[in-house]
Amino acid sequence: MIRVASGQGFWGDAVDAPVRQVEGGPIDYLMMDYLAEVTMSILQKQKARDPKMGYARDVVPLMERILPAVVERNIRVTTNAGGVNPEACAQAIAEVGRRLGLAGRLRIGVVGGDDILGRLDDLLARGVELRDMDTGRPLTDIRNRVVSANAYLGAWPVVDALRQGAHVVVTGRVTDTGLTLAPLINAFGWAADAWDLMAAGTIAGHVIECGAQCSGGNFLGGWPDVPRLEDVGYPIVEASPDGSFVVTKHAGTGGVVSVASVKEQLLYEMGDPHAYITPDGVADFTSIRLEQAGPDRVRVSGVSGHPATEFL
Repeated sequence: MIRVASGQGFWGDAVDAPVRQVEGGPIDYLMMDYLAEVTMSILQKQKARDPKMGYARDVVPLMERILPAVVERNIRVTTNAGGVNPEACAQAIAEVGRRLGLAGRLRIGVVGGDDILGRLDDLLARGVELRDMDTGRPLTDIRNRVVSANAYLGAWPVVDALRQGAHVVVTGRVTDTGLTLAPLINAFGWAADAWDLMAAGTIAGHVIECGAQCSGGNFLGGWPDVPRLEDVGYPIVEASPDGSFVVTKHAGTGGVVSVASVKEQLLYEMGDPHAYITPDGVADFTSIRLEQAGPDRVRVSGVSGHPATEFL
């Protein structure tokens, strides 16, 4: 069993959440998700003004607070804070590591290749129309208004970095779910075509990708009854090799982890419940089984999946 903790659910999330996850109890991995679609355009504009920018700068002082513990306890960090400039983000974190005396001990992996803004015109010239998936409208209709363009990468490049010994993996636009799925693949050696396991890991990632949303922060059904929401505990996935997992949080923190709160997050950005599509596989949300397994503990099992599509 391994523990994957959620430390950030969006750019601007609680800056002390990752510190509390690292210091509040044992964890094996810390996942930090910073990106939304509008965030990508903001970061691309920042990079256009300054080539050294284009990443979530909040991550640098945050990493300064947790890097010693990350190295000492071998906690692995996966984050898409790299935005549209993961190399610059990694360099900034490396400089922090040097100041902390971690040179030669801290290993940082970088995942890029998702930013295709500079390739759009070539793709269009080659007849790739990039039509809107809902309306069928070709990208040429709005090409002069496009600020950012990214192909969502999945878990596997993050797995490669973890397998090469990275303590911290900084990525561009890797899927929110891939940041959690990658640690599970790395820890358990899951095969790329083990579709039920890919789906289970994807759903684990979906539950915790938005930080405290699943632990009381977005629990509309019972919000008035959520205890100590001002001190909400961020979620942790305790995952097993068979794909089942428990959603929980550190003891003594506020919020709530219940079947109802987890259900609320499962509905978030779900789309077709039979086919939640990621680069790593297709998850069937109708197969999920939830069970209250103790105070602030929800067991998730029975997940089934389908083969990945041919696309990112």
